Amino acid sequence: MKIRLAKKSDKDNILRFCTDTFTWGDYIDRVFDIWYQEPHGELLVAEESNDIVDRNGNGNSVLEPNRQSNRDVNNITITANLIPNTAKNVQPIALSHVILCPNKKRVWIEGIRVKQRFRRNKVATTLIDEMLQFGRRMGAIEASAIISINNTASRSLFEKKGFNSISKWGYYNIQLNGSKDSRISISNQSRNALKIRIAAIEDLDNVWDYLRCSETYHLSGETYFKAWRWYYLSYEKIVDFIKHQNIIIIEKDNKIIEGVAIINYTGYWDKTIVFQIVYLDSTSISKLQALLFYCIDLYAVSLSDNNKNYDNDNTRSHPHSNSNQLQIISYLTNELSEIMNNFEIIDSAQFLLYNLSL
Repeated sequence: MKIRLAKKSDKDNILRFCTDTFTWGDYIDRVFDIWYQEPHGELLVAEESNDIVDRNGNGNSVLEPNRQSNRDVNNITITANLIPNTAKNVQPIALSHVILCPNKKRVWIEGIRVKQRFRRNKVATTLIDEMLQFGRRMGAIEASAIISINNTASRSLFEKKGFNSISKWGYYNIQLNGSKDSRISISNQSRNALKIRIAAIEDLDNVWDYLRCSETYHLSGETYFKAWRWYYLSYEKIVDFIKHQNIIIIEKDNKIIEGVAIINYTGYWDKTIVFQIVYLDSTSISKLQALLFYCIDLYAVSLSDNNKNYDNDNTRSHPHSNSNQLQIISYLTNELSEIMNNFEIIDSAQFLLYNLSL
């Protein structure tokens, strides 16, 4: 087996075994081109050769990869040796992606896929080893990945490699116009009394002080969600979020913060019309509920504004005509689970965030 950098020409062959990975399908078709072009990462494929044994009993061999590529990340040039593929009809049997996170201290591992008849041959293990080596070459001190709580095979694989689960996350895709959400709606008067608002730059230190003292912040691994990667929620990132009006706070009369929500209007991958809550944290279930409904109100306003600005063309569907959904991805607490029971949930899942010191 050889591990090499993916080529554009690999895409069709790879997508053939990345179609029914999950009950709903797979997402590799939507991210392959994105991953291929990302400058701080490597999109890897494993190639069949003479000594690997597929599940039908056919023999193929395992070779140490000798890779050659040049990567320049912040003036750090990494050179490795890649064996050119000269064999005819040799096709990829596995895929994975690794990328250096913005803080330059962590690499994110994702998208491990192995063609079914080549599974249980340590193909995924070899890919993980290669991605960890990439992280060490980049000077990273840790590696992370997210795994569905129901994916026992992947969890076992990562745990055998020394990864530890550091936090549990919930994903909810909810229908905002459902019949059940009205049961817990909060009046405007009550919301105003709770003093919920978009954070301003003068709130920066108060927000940071709240997070540093928050049990949820520490239990979450001090991370937030973005495009199915988890990044550190640092002081510098809080500054950026506040500047872009992405942080919602709830506070007492004396301006002591009692809850924080972080929102994302921009979507991810090819989903440009998505509203997400990517971090939720509060001192009580009532305040968590209030934060959630304030975010829903913001989403409703954003839809209304976009509707007004849209050029009315009856030959096209309205860009927000099916956008009455909201995605919540947050550290999973009992309070959040209880609130979610009151919504019309389209789909939901639970994930574990894994981490390994390099």
